[in-house]
Amino acid sequence: MAEPSEKKHRNAILNSQKAALRAQYQLDPKMGYKALAQWFEEKYHQKINIYLFLDEMQGQTVSGKRIRPENWPELESALSEWIRRAKNQDLALSHEIIRQKAKQFWPTIYPGKPIPQFSNGWLERFQSRQEIKIKKQHGDTGDSAEDATLQMVRIRQLLRTFTPRDIFSCDETGLFWKMIPERNLSTRVVPGRQNEQARISVLFCCNSDGTERLPPLFIGTHERPAAFAKANINIENLCCLWRSNGQAWMTSDIFKEWLLWFDSKMEGRKVVLLLDKFSAHQIAAQKVSTKLQNTLILWLPACPEMPCPLVENIIDVWKIHWKREWLRYMNLEFGRDSDPTVTMTILMAVRWAITAWNVDLDPQTVVHYFRKALEVGVVEEINHSHLINNIAAGLENLRLAHRLNDIMDVNEYLNCPDEKVNDGIIDIDSIVLSQFLRSGDIDEEDDGPEVSIPLISTSDALQSLYTLRLYEEQQDVGDRELIMHLMRFERILQARLERQYQGNLY
Repeated sequence: MAEPSEKKHRNAILNSQKAALRAQYQLDPKMGYKALAQWFEEKYHQKINIYLFLDEMQGQTVSGKRIRPENWPELESALSEWIRRAKNQDLALSHEIIRQKAKQFWPTIYPGKPIPQFSNGWLERFQSRQEIKIKKQHGDTGDSAEDATLQMVRIRQLLRTFTPRDIFSCDETGLFWKMIPERNLSTRVVPGRQNEQARISVLFCCNSDGTERLPPLFIGTHERPAAFAKANINIENLCCLWRSNGQAWMTSDIFKEWLLWFDSKMEGRKVVLLLDKFSAHQIAAQKVSTKLQNTLILWLPACPEMPCPLVENIIDVWKIHWKREWLRYMNLEFGRDSDPTVTMTILMAVRWAITAWNVDLDPQTVVHYFRKALEVGVVEEINHSHLINNIAAGLENLRLAHRLNDIMDVNEYLNCPDEKVNDGIIDIDSIVLSQFLRSGDIDEEDDGPEVSIPLISTSDALQSLYTLRLYEEQQDVGDRELIMHLMRFERILQARLERQYQGNLY
């Protein structure tokens, strides 16, 4: 009897195994095809013809042509971001439009230098370096529901090769941190409220089992807001990151820096990072694709029916907590006959944001919304009615106090359309160029108390700690974990005080 053919003996390659192969290739693009085949055979005890899957190795350039490095990297970065945003807004593009845009951007990026002619040769090399196609491609502004479904099937298959703690997602939101809940305020002049459009952007990142929340990244308009300077506070000590540009907007350069920082935080691990197709994300990822050692980026489909896990849900819950604090503060200040838009500072806004992210937002909410976005089937909704009721009560208090006219309802207050971060911004020129406009070191226009807060001495801090620890120890049921933390910190302060005493002796 003849031996069965090799084809009959060959086991089928599962989709999950294909996904694992692609993930391994993307995590280590330097692996040759023989090494990939050996990795696969050792992992699954099964031979594989690696060349059958070349078309599935995404994101790698197959051309072997040598590309001349760019002469003006800052300009090309700005143009690349502008083109991506222009495509997402369905703006007309041509070689001449790109040439004119380069001439328009040049004086801002390279002030005082003569403007080049930007020849056709440069345009061709620029497009090749940045992998830019002028012709609009299908899917630039969004994926169809059918395409999105297929993409999500592939994403879920690939995610099965990662543990929940190694699946991360990140996204941004805007925050008008002085906006009061009054309709049509922008159409009227109200003394003392000129700065209610004060805005920051915030990027959040966490993993799918809720065990890791990275420090938020805040983007403001000044390198060192006056409120931090007056309080003698180092922003980094608040367990956050701070960057700035003229529009307080997420740019590709800021996100590129963040991606490299994230990848360094994941050293020793292999993690996946879920991102939406926001242009700043895509451009930054393209720039650092060969530098990421521990991170595999997966692009979620640009389809309203399938939002990024952090876009519509987790960030919205965080914002409910933050706006509840702002509402409390407004009621307190109005009760003292003070204008909260004058006494409010960016320092308070950042502190509330960090507390809402690290303390108020519970892990179950994070897990729930990851499941809702990534799992098949219906996931039971979480009830946030108690938070919404608190917001509604705060708005009602403002109405009864007759402090504001035409007060917003709860939905209007919590869902400000202008706080959404996407590619629908009309003035993309100012956003792209904002990263090249230098602002002052200190924001002198920041409102709030004029008096600086003095440095707290070690002795004063130690005495306050004694008081806090004694308070907790006197409770019927004290927080024992907190008491132990206070004891440890007491030792730290005592050591600092001893070093200061020894230093004064000499």
